[in-house]
Amino acid sequence: MTRPSAPSALVVSGLAEVALGALAGWPYTLIRQDPEAARRLLGLKSAARVKQWHLDLAMLGGLTVAVGTAVPDAPKWASVPLGVGAWTNAMAFLPLAFNPEVDKSPVYKAAAGASFIATSVGFVGMAAEGARRRRRARRLLR
Repeated sequence: MTRPSAPSALVVSGLAEVALGALAGWPYTLIRQDPEAARRLLGLKSAARVKQWHLDLAMLGGLTVAVGTAVPDAPKWASVPLGVGAWTNAMAFLPLAFNPEVDKSPVYKAAAGASFIATSVGFVGMAAEGARRRRRARRLLR
């Protein structure tokens, strides 16, 4: 009997991000339907930023699942920055939902920049690893 394979930590992270993205639809619906209640109950001020947070969680989580599945047992130098970057990139929109001016802060800019770097390193690294594995497999078939 073969043992079922477990998803990688990167895939599980992506699945959790997709799940949070689905849950983020609730505050987005609230702020769209009743902006005053969203402000009073949750402190939300920007529907656009809640929408970006919701969509980025879903998209980056889904992409993380896809990439993590397409490149199983990926090297940590690519998968760790991807996992960290996918979360931090999406979560960077949440503070803007409460304070739309926070993106002018040097600390916010530095954190967002680091997040973009991590995501870029992760996705480009996973693409390079996938291409490397494909070339290797093609050589072995010759």
